[in-house]
Amino acid sequence: MSFTISTLAPAAVGENLFRGFAPAIFGGTHLYGGCVVAQSLLAAYATVEGRACHSLHAYFIHPGDTRLPITFEVDRDRDGGSFTTRRVTALQNDRPILIFMSSFQTVSEGLKHQHAMPEFAHGPDALISDDPRGNSMGIEIRSMEVPRPGMVARVRPPRHQVWTRSREPLGDELKYHQAALAYSSDFPMLPTMAQPHGITWDMPGLHRASLDHAIWFHRPFDFHAWHLFDLDSPVVANTRGFARATVYGEDGSLVASVTQEAMIRVPLPVSP
Repeated sequence: MSFTISTLAPAAVGENLFRGFAPAIFGGTHLYGGCVVAQSLLAAYATVEGRACHSLHAYFIHPGDTRLPITFEVDRDRDGGSFTTRRVTALQNDRPILIFMSSFQTVSEGLKHQHAMPEFAHGPDALISDDPRGNSMGIEIRSMEVPRPGMVARVRPPRHQVWTRSREPLGDELKYHQAALAYSSDFPMLPTMAQPHGITWDMPGLHRASLDHAIWFHRPFDFHAWHLFDLDSPVVANTRGFARATVYGEDGSLVASVTQEAMIRVPLPVSP
């Protein structure tokens, strides 16, 4: 299924109430968390006028099921002079699967600085797609090192870089470009946490799940163009991993920052 507004954006079904569906992009019935984050953002945007999202924070409460519709309840927490706050609860069968907070701001000029774009080994044109079949709902991702089926796990430092962009037209409205970035941002975070441990996703007894996710949007951007996710994972401890990413446009502009915490549980070795 392609990343299009008609298939991703939830539809209004009442005052501050929206309903949508999430595709089964990995097969089975597991709901991809990045999709619900993107849909929650679009539901919040539907209650905001003339302002752009500058930050969002999401907590994954229960696993979602792709066979069920998702209801998005929006609370209009604050409409201030410069900032607007929205809270979204995503539910399936009346049970919350995601709690989402977002803040919106009027566009304004002020002081500016940013970290320079980091060095990278290859540009996107020198890499192949992580998913040549295009199953990632219209998001194209090209990693510096792509895990392939049957690849032997090896220990690597907790740093990672990927290029990503939308395969599909998003139109001119910033909210759809932000939703596409939010959607794609869930893909590379947990793999970065796993790299120092030589974990493969088909490892028997492995349990993994995103716990929370946050994004700060620093400036407008065009997600039709390639963007570099520069990722690292400072710590994995107590069955939880933490990763962060800075996102740059090809022109070197820093457009977003992303953080995520995830659960990673592996079978403990049996004592002799």
